[in-house]
Formats: sequence, structure tokens, C-alpha cells
Amino acid sequence: MIRPFLLALALLTQNTNTPPDQSAPPDAPAPPPTAPAATSLKEVAPGVFDYNGIRLDQKNHRVTFPATVSFRQGLIEYVMVNEKGKSYESLLKTAIQPRDLHVAMLLIGLKEDAKANATAQPPPSAIDAAYLQTAPKLKGAPVLLSVAWSQDGKKKEMPLESWVFNRETNRPMSPGPWTYNGSLIDHGVFLADEELSIAAVITDPTALVNNTRKGYDNEDIWQAREEVVPPLDTPVEISFTLAEPTTTKP
Repeated sequence: MIRPFLLALALLTQNTNTPPDQSAPPDAPAPPPTAPAATSLKEVAPGVFDYNGIRLDQKNHRVTFPATVSFRQGLIEYVMVNEKGKSYESLLKTAIQPRDLHVAMLLIGLKEDAKANATAQPPPSAIDAAYLQTAPKLKGAPVLLSVAWSQDGKKKEMPLESWVFNRETNRPMSPGPWTYNGSLIDHGVFLADEELSIAAVITDPTALVNNTRKGYDNEDIWQAREEVVPPLDTPVEISFTLAEPTTTKP
């Protein structure tokens, strides 16, 4: 298992989408992730590994990790952020670091295209309508997001988009995959780790995952489905599953 793990670390350094910043010096170093100790990756069941709190199921091309409900009423811009990120406008928050999640996705078969979002630029600190009008639709691997939790002694599970309401169509967000675009690197910084954004409903190329359905460029139509989202601070389990996995042999 160590060999594909090191390969994933190398891919993180080499293939993460990098915006074309001509102001950066040509010899600026890429952001090499700090290689974790081998004990960070532990087999917990046949074919299932734990990496810094993220469970990797290689056979089913799925990663699973804990989160909590952080928002359930009003407009949202994210469905998930790190707990130190913009949790005031995100359905969920997690202690998982974006970079660890990205490495985990590489380990389950994510294939990146370094040129897919070559023209994408870091957004302003506060994403607004003016930015969204010109922001490109991001490209990447299709990934299914799901959420599971316990309610009244019973386990419930549903696609994460089921927790989001589209005010323009007056219906829940349409079902289907999200886009794993893999964030950006700017001046040697992996921006998902700096911004702490994981999954966005409006265009944010610093987030690992984006919504690319119609309305991805409209900050005024996405809101939490209060009648579906459980109470604040409810612990949940999030799964990211590759819709079109690419498996490489160790």
C-alpha cells in the first residue's frame, strides 16, 4: 500500500490545478505536501484504510469521514467546509483537512487533469455577483456526495444535494454528481488548505468540489432545506464516491 500512497502524494504536488500566474517567479517551488508517517495510513478492514480520520474504501472508490451540521436555515454558498472555514454559510463543517481529503481521493482512483481549469483564477475574498458572472464553469471528475446520520434511533442516508433547495426552480437541487475540480495552487499554496473550503454550491475554484448544475453562478438561489436538515451540531457521516473511477495498479 505504501507505493500508491507515495504516488498520491506526488500527484498532489504535480497535478493539482494551477492558475496561470505570470507574476510568480519561474523557480517558485511547488507546494510539496509534508509526507505523513506510514502509521498515518492504517488498514482497518480488508481493503479499507484509515488516513487521518478519513476511511478509504478502494474497492468501491469511496472515502468517508465525519462532519456536523453547522447551518440549516437561509442561503448557503457551501455544503461543506473545514470547521475553521466559512461555516456560517455552509451546511456542514468537518475537522478533516482539505489536503488530506485530496490525497485520500487520489488513493481511491481519482484521475486529475492538470489542464482542465488552467484559466481559473482565485476568487475575491468575498465571492459576489460580479465575480460569478465572469467565472468559468469548472471541470473535473464526477463525484457523488452522500450524507448519513441517526434520527430517532434509525439510520438515514441520502444524497447531499437533497439538503439543498433551489429557489429559482422551487425544487430541491437536482440529483446527480458534483464536480471534483481539486482546488488551485497559487504562489506555492494549495488554496483549499488556505480557504478551508471543500464543497461549494456557487463557483469557488479554491474548493475541492463544485456544483456545476444550472445556477452555479447565482448566489441568490441556493438555500438549506430546513425541513430535511437535522438539528445544528448533529453528527453525520459524509461519503465521496467516484462516479467514473480510474484504478491504477500498485
